[in-house]
Amino acid sequence: MPGREVIVLGDINADVLMPVPAYPAAGEEALTDQIMIRAGGSAANTAVTLARLGLRTRLVGRVGRDAWAETALAALTDAGVDTTAVQRDAEIGTGLTFISVTPDGERTMFGYRGANPRTAPSGIAESLFVNAALLHLSGFAFMQAPQCEAAWRAIQLAEKHSVPISLDTALSPALRLADEMRALLPRLTICVLGRSEAEALVGPGSPETAAAALRRAGVEIVGLKLGREGCLLANDSGVARLPAFGAQVVDTTGAGDAFSAGMALGYLRGWPLAAAGTLATALGALAAAVWGGGAAMPGVSDVLAYLRAQASEPRIAELLNALEAVTESV
Repeated sequence: MPGREVIVLGDINADVLMPVPAYPAAGEEALTDQIMIRAGGSAANTAVTLARLGLRTRLVGRVGRDAWAETALAALTDAGVDTTAVQRDAEIGTGLTFISVTPDGERTMFGYRGANPRTAPSGIAESLFVNAALLHLSGFAFMQAPQCEAAWRAIQLAEKHSVPISLDTALSPALRLADEMRALLPRLTICVLGRSEAEALVGPGSPETAAAALRRAGVEIVGLKLGREGCLLANDSGVARLPAFGAQVVDTTGAGDAFSAGMALGYLRGWPLAAAGTLATALGALAAAVWGGGAAMPGVSDVLAYLRAQASEPRIAELLNALEAVTESV
């Protein structure tokens, strides 16, 4: 796929992260001794990881004309993401998320979506899809109009130009927009989701049952995230259940977004399920081991070093060979 790029559509935010010893009860306060500001948003985090894995990556979204926008866009550009398709809004500010993180790495988020829902379909040029390798969508893009109309326009253009489509459903969209998410399933090459999202879309059951139901609905490749239990992947070749890596969890922000990037790279390189899933799981573990997303998202050098330290496992040795070939071609 030399010269071709991945198009990522969804939210772009500025994230303000605050580690706290515990989340406060109603009416109480939690003090922090540190504040970090990062580029954020599910789509932005996936775009950064894809770019750092060596893929040409273009991000489609909308920000305001404010200092938060400059912070986010500078971080994205520095990471190698093409932001020329990002729209600017003169009336609404950039999306902003305040994230408190407890010592177990769990997040509590307060979000202002800002300009994100105003992403305009008219600002998405058909030329983006003429030579695209993949369209990756964040489920949050379907939450409000006109952003949801922009997402559907992107899907239609991708299908017109035979561009495969990847979706990270995210939890809130899967719970609130289950019917729309189900309508998307037959159009997806890759669907990344968690256990709760799968239950919302295809009903209760084991991960194997959920993956089989998603495959029957038309998804080509299922990437089911199982947290500390690892992941389960399924495609025409079968099912692969992979354990999680034992990385220390600092902040889970961006972990799922990094997983999506690993799945995308594995697909684009034609790797077997086990290789793609191992990479996706390793990237998720690395993202959870640092504060925030954006500039902190892992890249190919990070994951190579991480996997080399555990190369005694056969599945990791095989993946290392494939990743090293990727770095030689970048």
